[in-house]
Amino acid sequence: MKMHRILFALVALLLAGSSLRAVADEYAAAALTPLTVARLTADGKLQKPADLANWVFLGTSLGMGYNPGSFNAARPGQFQVVLMEPTAYRQFVETGRYAPGSMFLLSFYDADTQKRSINQNGYTQAELTNYEIHLVDPAKNADGHVFYLFSADATAGSPLPPGNACARCHTQHGAFDGTFAQFYPTIRPRIPKQALERAANDHDIR
Repeated sequence: MKMHRILFALVALLLAGSSLRAVADEYAAAALTPLTVARLTADGKLQKPADLANWVFLGTSLGMGYNPGSFNAARPGQFQVVLMEPTAYRQFVETGRYAPGSMFLLSFYDADTQKRSINQNGYTQAELTNYEIHLVDPAKNADGHVFYLFSADATAGSPLPPGNACARCHTQHGAFDGTFAQFYPTIRPRIPKQALERAANDHDIR
């Protein structure tokens, strides 16, 4: 009889622990503070953030493509550099989620193939050609993701319309909450393993 009471107590503790974890998870989700860093103009454009040089590096690629084909070393394409707004990054590290209003910067640089200075082989980043800012915010539209396009010297970026190809691709193929976190080594260790495994087996981009 005493053993039964001990087992009952252990089961009760385990159930209580599960309940506490569930409450903690719900509280963490509810505790995500919406960010107010993004500044929009009266006509709905996103103002260029003044502190882009301080954003957190997430990852970079060269000549990345979504369709099958071989890499052309003579024409490698562009460097694509991804950064994350610092406040959003801190929220993500603390909670494991993107707070509403989180922003990601994707910049495009030509690949400099010239033998410049001490460089005799390979490629270095040339000039910035354009960039886009990805705003994660369910309150903005049904997609929950807004993409603002900037020319290299623009002070404000225009949004793509709802239901655009970028938003669809991100929500369908991004490993985590509509972002291609599978390609970002800075935050990849914090992404759930199941999400990364699912993304690793995703090869069908159409």
